[in-house]
Amino acid sequence: CIRTDNSKELRTSLSAIQHMETPRWLRIVCNWAVLIVVMFAGVVISFLQFVVTLCSPFLPKKTRIGLCQELANTWWLLFPFVIQVYANIPVVWYGDQLKGECSLTICNHRTTLDFSIAALIATHAESVGCGRLVPLMKRVLRFVPGLGWICYFSGALFLRRNWQKDRAALQAKVEEMATYYPRPFWLALYPEGTRFTEKKMLEAQEFAKKRNETRPKDKQLPIVRHCLLPRPKGFICFAQDKRLRGAMDALNDFTVGVIGGDMRLTAFIKGSKFTTRALHIHLHKTKFKDLPMENEALEKMLYTSFQKKDARLAHLEAHGRYPPEDEPITPAYAPRKSKLTAAFAMWAVVYLCTMATLFIWQVVVANALVLALVTGYSVRNSIDKDGRAPSTETKT
Repeated sequence: CIRTDNSKELRTSLSAIQHMETPRWLRIVCNWAVLIVVMFAGVVISFLQFVVTLCSPFLPKKTRIGLCQELANTWWLLFPFVIQVYANIPVVWYGDQLKGECSLTICNHRTTLDFSIAALIATHAESVGCGRLVPLMKRVLRFVPGLGWICYFSGALFLRRNWQKDRAALQAKVEEMATYYPRPFWLALYPEGTRFTEKKMLEAQEFAKKRNETRPKDKQLPIVRHCLLPRPKGFICFAQDKRLRGAMDALNDFTVGVIGGDMRLTAFIKGSKFTTRALHIHLHKTKFKDLPMENEALEKMLYTSFQKKDARLAHLEAHGRYPPEDEPITPAYAPRKSKLTAAFAMWAVVYLCTMATLFIWQVVVANALVLALVTGYSVRNSIDKDGRAPSTETKT
């Protein structure tokens, strides 16, 4: 009896230690350590891509782009690591299964960290990976160290958000992708054009209501509440292009929703935990050759897609999961947490080796201890199966 009581007490103590709240100062130190490694890796990869670009006269264009994208992939893996391993946020998948194929990818735009969710999704696509994700981005972002530089060398398209000026750039990018980009690749587009906020949502609703006053009943714009009204011009341009029709396999239509609040970089920097308790990702696939060619049909298709997104997100907010007709397929995607942890550990070692050549040993040891703590915590999360899939039962 004494042994039994002691073992129960030991299990209780271990459980209490495991769920003990981490001191805020320690979270700040660890979060900053992760952030520094990510920024360091971004600078290194940018430099290596620059070197590859300097060798352009001696390399075929397809080879140069492929090398830059493979280099970028080693950096993009750090973002799924932060989400699925370090923050240990479960991901629930719905709808069609991902495949390694060329696709035009559209999604609702929630926060400035959506690029990290896009990287997470691409990590789960066979043969694609994060490096072959070709995003359309605001022109000003190309000057951002790490993110902007890597996307620039990897072949991203930076837009002025002026259709008259951007149209020629879009057409040139399509020609380049169809001719030189290694396959498979994803062309990523956020049709809303900007991230979701309450203010922008109200403005989009007001815009739709005014336009609906002069539009026929069968061509009314949707009034959405959980996303913004999409801008169809870019989507129509890509869907109608004959070169993409020959190069693309599918249209990947994602809906991304969160339980517990969006991920915020400011909160991460201040040492707070992400309020996000789970990510819910739905995929609807359409064969690219089956997309209509007419402007009105494509516009209606896009608006209908965002109406469905709005309904899914409303159901998620009310019931903690997408509607019953959207069956979860989470077991189809076993998180490769060990691979993501290994990617972070590799960059942590490279960072420490660089530090050792620049700073005194005390600074290097202090950094090593913090990164060892982060890595150990991440390894524990990598082998912890409890955080893989949250319950999708409907709330009562």
